[in-house]
Amino acid sequence: MRPLPYERLRDPRDFFELMEAAFGEVAAPEHPNLLRRHDERRKHEFGFGLYRGKTLASFIGVAELTVRTRSGETEPALGIHHVATHPAYARQGLSRRLFDFAHDRYRKNGRRFSFLYTSRTLVAPALYRDLGYEEVPLMGERALLILPASRKRLIPNRTRVADLAVAERLFAEATAGDYGFVVRPRGWVLSRLKQWKMKPDYVFVGRDGYAFTNPDRFGRYIEEFICRNRAAYVRLLDRISAATRGGLVDYYVRDPILKRLYAERGARFRRETYSSLMVKPLTRATFRSVFGPRFFQSPVDQF
Repeated sequence: MRPLPYERLRDPRDFFELMEAAFGEVAAPEHPNLLRRHDERRKHEFGFGLYRGKTLASFIGVAELTVRTRSGETEPALGIHHVATHPAYARQGLSRRLFDFAHDRYRKNGRRFSFLYTSRTLVAPALYRDLGYEEVPLMGERALLILPASRKRLIPNRTRVADLAVAERLFAEATAGDYGFVVRPRGWVLSRLKQWKMKPDYVFVGRDGYAFTNPDRFGRYIEEFICRNRAAYVRLLDRISAATRGGLVDYYVRDPILKRLYAERGARFRRETYSSLMVKPLTRATFRSVFGPRFFQSPVDQF
């Protein structure tokens, strides 16, 4: 059977059943719709599936990315997401067949590269390497800051939707000379919040900086932290700490100013992260020749 686009699945619930069977992930019918409504990278095609009998046996998601090359030009690229195979149909080559289908389809549409995010804790990276994917070097470190015990009342953050435009301007300014995932449309931050049902208050915004965060029961993750200077970092980090009880984990520390500030406050650092970005050339172009040794990526850009 040929791969079927998501819109032509026999029943949308087949997708949710597959996600639960493969990952133990509780999915809801609104999830793909939220992603497609608020993320322009998924609006044209969401993905393709293969059936075995009445069971959706395997699925691969596709996204239309925009990347900036080292020449300063932008170009479209393929993004892969929601790769899953039902355990009852594992090791039958279904994922490989879907990858070959997606690679060929988007190569014919002019894409030179395919990107995907995966986790080092999964068995999937071995398959991806066998398919020709290589890991993109992470130009930064992961910081873990355990906040001291305090009985002080938490000071909640208050962010207006209008403030999010400041974050977008600061991002564009900070990444003006970078290449990689640095092309974001206007209103992108709010769209990102909506697709994951996050609150504007999760973004801490100051005049000279911002931090995109994601709190949980035990602390807070900082997914993107960009400021113009050290003083701005200090002010925002103080605000984040005052609104958080537990620990702070910054996924991707690239700025040496921020790294020194974390070190002064007793943070621990490591190069390894759970998440890994991988890339596969779909033509004869090589990743290094097009993007060079440094490629900007951020947890906020994950697809």
